[in-house]
Amino acid sequence: MAFKVHIIHDLMYGFNEPTSPEDLQLPDVDLVILNGNIGYTGKRSWHYAYQIAHLYPNIQFVFNDGYVERYQRIIDKNKCEYEDAMSTRQSQDNSWPSNLHWKDPRSEEGLMILLQTGQTISVWPCFGFPNVISYDNWEDTWFYKNVCIGQKRVDSLKTDILGKTDLQLFGDHLAWSTPESIKEHYIDQESKLRNWETKQIAYKHYGIVVTHLNPYADPRLDNIKYAPYKMHLKGQEGEGDRLWVTTNQEKNINFVGAKLCSNPGRGSIARRKVLEVDTV
Repeated sequence: MAFKVHIIHDLMYGFNEPTSPEDLQLPDVDLVILNGNIGYTGKRSWHYAYQIAHLYPNIQFVFNDGYVERYQRIIDKNKCEYEDAMSTRQSQDNSWPSNLHWKDPRSEEGLMILLQTGQTISVWPCFGFPNVISYDNWEDTWFYKNVCIGQKRVDSLKTDILGKTDLQLFGDHLAWSTPESIKEHYIDQESKLRNWETKQIAYKHYGIVVTHLNPYADPRLDNIKYAPYKMHLKGQEGEGDRLWVTTNQEKNINFVGAKLCSNPGRGSIARRKVLEVDTV
């Protein structure tokens, strides 16, 4: 049994820029994956997600955070509780489209999605941090220049009441990424993805992996030596190739047990591209 997928990413709409009518015309598909950098700000990206999901209530949409939505440097330093904010919005916002799916990065579970074809699929969206092996100068890397990681900051203050130094937690602040922080994110995401992979195979659901960073060839990974996720999306006997949705991929290729696909940019040509996924 087959279903159809459309991929959208890197539209990069300005904050006050209206959405082009061409980018609101979707092909006849069952699933749309919004894979990050939809706008120049997170608010603009989510505006498009709401807009397009409301227009097509029978299509299921998956929103995966790109660096614009989650990690870019212009994020307010006092607004690092992104996961809590989005989880609350998803559960409490009455205008949230029921066909729009977002995964909390802290969750161990993938997205279970019922398509209009009657099929239930499992989708694992994540940023796709690489396993950094070596680098010459970290300050020359894209991660250092663009990716902010929320970290806890503890400052020492002397208090008159206690007459001694206490450690006081001042909350989250944004710090430029370090090799160690990228490694921690990689380990966390890779471990959770492995567990999901085992579950979706056991439950016999068709699984789709979505990573914003391209594990095969992404210019944002220049200046570092890295190892990508070594996922092997082995399907059940008789199933077709598994799908790995990413960005910055000029043509579809087979990669570690999956078909690696992307579809960057705006306009009618990009909006006509359809992937037909054959699960039998």
